[in-house]
Formats: sequence, structure tokens, C-alpha cells
Amino acid sequence: MTLMAGYRKKNADGPNSEDKALDLFAEMMIEKIESIHKDWKKPWFTEGALQWPKNLSGREYNGMNAFMLLLHCEKEGYKIPRFCTFDCVQRLNNPGKDGKELPRVSVLRGEKSFPVMLTTFTCIHKETKEKIKYEDYKKLSDDEKKEYNVYPNMKVFRVFNVAQTNLQEARPELWKKLEEENVRPAIEGGEHFSFAPVDTMIKDNLWICPITPKHQDSAYYSITKNEIIVPEKEQFKSGESFYGTLFHEMTHSTGTESVLDRFKPTSFGSPEYAREELVAELGSALVAQRYGMTKHIKEDSCAYLKGWLDELKESPQFIKTTLLDVKKAASLITQRVDKIAQELEQHIGKEQEVATKEKVYYSSVAYLQSTDDTKQLDELKDKGDYKGLLTLAKEYYDGNGINEQYTYSSPTNNKGDDLLVEDKNFAVVYNGSVGGTYEVMLKFTEQEVRDHIRRYGVDLAGEAIKEVAKDMVAEQFSAMAQQKTPAFEMPNGDVLYVAYNRESDTLDVGQAANAGIIVQHRFPYDHNIELDTNLQNANEKLNEMEEYREELQEAEYSGGMRR
Repeated sequence: MTLMAGYRKKNADGPNSEDKALDLFAEMMIEKIESIHKDWKKPWFTEGALQWPKNLSGREYNGMNAFMLLLHCEKEGYKIPRFCTFDCVQRLNNPGKDGKELPRVSVLRGEKSFPVMLTTFTCIHKETKEKIKYEDYKKLSDDEKKEYNVYPNMKVFRVFNVAQTNLQEARPELWKKLEEENVRPAIEGGEHFSFAPVDTMIKDNLWICPITPKHQDSAYYSITKNEIIVPEKEQFKSGESFYGTLFHEMTHSTGTESVLDRFKPTSFGSPEYAREELVAELGSALVAQRYGMTKHIKEDSCAYLKGWLDELKESPQFIKTTLLDVKKAASLITQRVDKIAQELEQHIGKEQEVATKEKVYYSSVAYLQSTDDTKQLDELKDKGDYKGLLTLAKEYYDGNGINEQYTYSSPTNNKGDDLLVEDKNFAVVYNGSVGGTYEVMLKFTEQEVRDHIRRYGVDLAGEAIKEVAKDMVAEQFSAMAQQKTPAFEMPNGDVLYVAYNRESDTLDVGQAANAGIIVQHRFPYDHNIELDTNLQNANEKLNEMEEYREELQEAEYSGGMRR
């Protein structure tokens, strides 16, 4: 783990550091289980309180450490679950790239650290007794791995919550960032709440065993059938309750001989059975927390609360072995769920990519060049606060929609233009010439531009919108031509064919030839009226031309001349 990188001593607390840590963990677990024992409807972790604990660089803690750090945050009232070693705190005081010295970051006087455990592994060949590195062991095939005994070794390190430092005062920008990152997203309650990765896992049979929702009252994992049975989601009081129960049974299912080999020959109600229930409860609580859900204790598990307390009070090692199993089971579940989530995101991403291939247009909202207008924008730009720059720029939008005359196919249209920042709706363009100017631009999809043209025409439009209008006519004319060749039958019997010329933006009319139309007449296209109306107007103008009048009139005239 990254947070351990700067640690130099082999053992931070002396030879008893692990025992001390386990004693503390056991005490905390006893306290938590006793509180649940008094009110078994309480969740394992305070509802909606915290996100997953991480170190200061953003690396997530693993199962055991994550569980205890969450309990630690709850107990101490820490709102931001981010932790750092003493060395990590000191590294924050290293000079920046510019060599500028910042206010010192330090651990507050009197604050006590909290233990986390880094697990290392010793891999020894069962016959030759040869040792290999764990990284090399992980590369072996499943059959080759069976030839080795793997022994976990734990080292204890000490961490501080960011609230135990002066980070908020010394690095206010970083503190604000951590606060924003650790706002717990609201989870929709009720029976309609769905978690797509798990729903997909059930539907497509992607877990290590089948999961079968049935309209009945019990949830269980069948060892003999290797199958999970759960009531249907609609039978639970909330979606979170359904997933919490399912995670409990999924944790059980990891214990089979072919997976984590956790199950031992045992009988219902035995200490071994009770321990397996604790693994399932803690594992499901951890997985639920990982995905922003609240996990209440399973009612069936309440019978084991006293047994868990007795075991914890008798031997702190009980919590170590239990949490190691919890870590393995929870990791197996989260890895599978994360993989499905990633695949779903990629699928959605591809769909969105197809959707976003639609061209985007930039419509000018405000052009700012006076010192009064640009001063605050300059300050934000110079600080590199582009998010703040974008927020301020949006205030200039008056809600009037597309600025037809000043809408472009690109945000940068002049020499020296630089696109500073954009989101899905707005863009800010800076030009450093002539004292520095800013242009705030509102983004529209091509479909939105097309709808605007249909509603308002192009009388006030600039070139970019006019080009879209031409595309619309070309597409419409092509669709019409596929059904029936557009042609005019003139009074004199001539047949004149029609085509839309996008380059000249005209309706071209003439005789048919092998190479297309021999253009005889050209009528400017009016984008403020429909295609049918443009065709009708062209036809009327042609009918007014003497050369296309009825042949009878021409015969009478010429005949009179011959007499």
C-alpha cells in the first residue's frame, strides 16, 4: 500500500504491536456488537455517514483496515474518512515545483494515532521448502499454486485522520477538495431502488453460484445445491434491504471448498456456525458500505450476538481470523461487482459515444472585454481555478437561447482564441490579444439547432446555422427523391426535373441527361418555408414562362403567320 512507502522502522510499536492493535480492534468490535445487542435494528455503520476510507493520496484501505477505520470515524466523529501516516504529513511540507514555502502541516498536539495492518505473504513450496516472492506466486497457475503453503504476516502502521492535523488551515484548497469528494451521495430508498451491477449478475448468472429470487419468505445459501435463494426485491421494505440480505448470502457462498474453503464440518448453533454468521454479517456490511448502502443486521443473526461477544472477550485473535476471512470474501464480491459495473459503464459509454458523435455548436452568450467585467475572471484564470471560472461565466447567460448570428461549429473562431474550460452546457474562450477578452458560449446539439431552424427560420442566422439548414434540405430532398423522382410536367408537355444544389443553395431545374440534369433554370432556396412550398413556387414561376405555355396557343400563333 502506498501509505506505507515512507515507513522505515520494521515495527512501529515493538514486538507487541500486532497484539495491541488486535486488542483495540476487539474492544471496538465488542462495543459495536453490544450497541447492536441493545438495539438490533441499528445498522452496522451509521446510515448515510461516511464513504469508503482512503489514504491521503486516494488509495482505498482493504477489508480489515476499512472496517476498523469506519468504526473509528464513527466513534471519534470524523466526517472525512481520509488518513495519513506521520511521514505522509511531513511530506506535505516539501517545497513545491516553484520552491515556494507553504504553511507547515502538522499533527495536532495530543492526538493519538490509529493502527492499520499491512499484510505480507510468505510462500513456501510444500516439498522443496523453497521460498518465492508473493508477486511470483500470483503469476502461477492454479495447479502450481497448490504446491505452495502461503502464510500471511502482518505489520502494524499508525495513521491519523486528517481532522487530527491542521490541514484545514494550512491547505484550505486541499481540505475543500476532500470535503467535496467525501459527500455521501443520496441513495433512493424504497422498493424501486436498483443496483444495476448486481441486477445484471443475477439475470445473467455471473456469480460463483446461481442466485434465484423467489416469492417466498426466507433467504439462504444451500451448500448441497450450491445455490442462493432470496425473496423477490418487492417483498423487502427497500432495495437496500434486498441487496444487504443478498450480500450476506453471497458472503456465505464464498466459503465452499472450491472457493475460499472456509466451511468446516459443523452443526447448527455451534461456535463454528456462529463465526460463519459473523463473517457473513461483517462481509455484507462492508460490501454494502462500499456501494453506498446501509446494512442492518440480519434478524436471524441476532441469536449469535452473545456468542460473538464471548469469543471476542475470550480471545482477540478471534477478530483477526474473522476479519481476514471477511476481507477475502468481501474482496471476491466487490471484484466481481466492480467488473460487471465496469463492463456496464463501457457499454453505456459506447452508447453515449454514439450519441455524442452528434455535432455540437457554440452560441455566444457574452463577449467581455472591459476591465470591470474581466477582473474577476482574470483572477480565477491566474489561480488555475477553471471550475470557478466556468461557474462565474454562467452568470452572464440571460436564458434567451441560441444567438443565431453568433453561433459557430467551434468554440475558437479567431486568431489567438483559447478554449479555457467547458462542461456539457457552457464553454469559456479566452483571447490574450487587445488586453485580454473572454467569450462565454452556450453549447447546443445539432438536433437543437435543427429544431431552432424549423421554428424560426434563418433570417438572422450566421453561416454556421445556414450550413445546417442546407444539410436539412439536402437530406429532405434526397429522401423524397428515393420515393419518386421530383419533376414538373409543364403545360406544353415538357417534363422538367428538379434537384437541390447545396453548393449554390438553389433548386436547379432542367432536362434529364445521362450525367444528371442539364440546368436551364435556377431558383434560390427559401429556408423560411417548407420544401413543398419552395417546389410549388418554382413550378408557378416556370408556368409563367412563355416557352412552357400550351402548344395549342403556339400553333394558332404560328399558323396565322403562315397565312
